[in-house]
Amino acid sequence: MKNAAKFAVVAVFALFLSVMLLKSTPFHTTSVSAQAKPTPPANTNSAPAAAATKPAAGDKSIPKEFVLDQDAADPKGGPVTFNHDSHAFQNYSVDGKSKIACIECHHTDQPKSALKPPLLTSERDVALTFETWKASTQKVTHCRDCHFQAGNVPDDKEMPTVTYNTAGKSKTVDLDNQYAYHKNCNECHDAAAAARPDLKGKPGFATSDSKDCTICHKKQ
Repeated sequence: MKNAAKFAVVAVFALFLSVMLLKSTPFHTTSVSAQAKPTPPANTNSAPAAAATKPAAGDKSIPKEFVLDQDAADPKGGPVTFNHDSHAFQNYSVDGKSKIACIECHHTDQPKSALKPPLLTSERDVALTFETWKASTQKVTHCRDCHFQAGNVPDDKEMPTVTYNTAGKSKTVDLDNQYAYHKNCNECHDAAAAARPDLKGKPGFATSDSKDCTICHKKQ
């Protein structure tokens, strides 16, 4: 009985000391809040510092197809699906025996010394080929970067023009996108049809004397 009484006294005394110790010791509570890091503003003009000066070929790609004439002012002009892959990498030359040179369409992407009349603008020191494209960081100019839609020329730009002399008469023409597309495509297709008459009548193949616009232009 005496031992039990002693144990009770010791327990009470220990509890008293614990309470006093807790009161004399300040508590520090830490509030942890999950804060999302703000997203840095996008910078589409600057490459990451760790990026190589020249991107690897895998960092660039060429679309297999382009859709032209999506906003034509002419009601007959529906979208035109242009297969760049076949024109660039298959034997689509006039005689059908070789590939078409890139500069046949991308005419500003060649040295000034290589330009032939009526071409005037050079934007590249070496002629554009698939190999020089892979080795370069220079952007290839799109057709409508220069050949604007008629009546929709940016304030700081001018529509390119060309002057033709036929039968002693000169005529200056605006090289808007509609004229440039038709001229470039028709001249190549006309020459190919003359060299290979079997091309005429094939699906998707049109020439300057084709009466059916829907060969190229999809109906709206």
